[in-house]
Amino acid sequence: MAQVDKVRKRLAGELLPGEQVQYGILAFRIGGVRKTMIGGAAGIAGAAGAAAVNVATSGAKADVPAAQLPLPGRFIVGLTDQRLMVFSIGGFFVAKPKKLLHSYALDQLAWMSEPELIAGVAQALRVFIGVADAGVLSFEFPRLQVAEARNMVRRIERDMPTPQA
Repeated sequence: MAQVDKVRKRLAGELLPGEQVQYGILAFRIGGVRKTMIGGAAGIAGAAGAAAVNVATSGAKADVPAAQLPLPGRFIVGLTDQRLMVFSIGGFFVAKPKKLLHSYALDQLAWMSEPELIAGVAQALRVFIGVADAGVLSFEFPRLQVAEARNMVRRIERDMPTPQA
């Protein structure tokens, strides 16, 4: 069963009227892909992650606290036509969405960094999303999810509200 189908199943009965699930993708906290691939490596979440958030937030007009929103090491990012969601992972052998950790209407998404492809054995697509009045969601998608994650990021960009001049 595809991850998007698992998100649909998890949200059965909780979707808003007319809401459609579009994506469900396994993701990691920044540095988690490398840590998992290398096995216990420190990752690069510290200063590099903070620097990336500073670059991504420069010029942002909405009121987004610089605080990183808490995320577990591994989680599932779900996207509907109305919300961006983050789920904890359940399941012993096969990852599936469990507890809903974050849920934001698309009009709450203030900005998104340019997705950055981290090359190497621990290839990952890294993304930072500013959520108005909440903070910054920072995550990366592992090698096998990069293509689908790029599509999801494009969808989020397309559905985000246009900045007011």
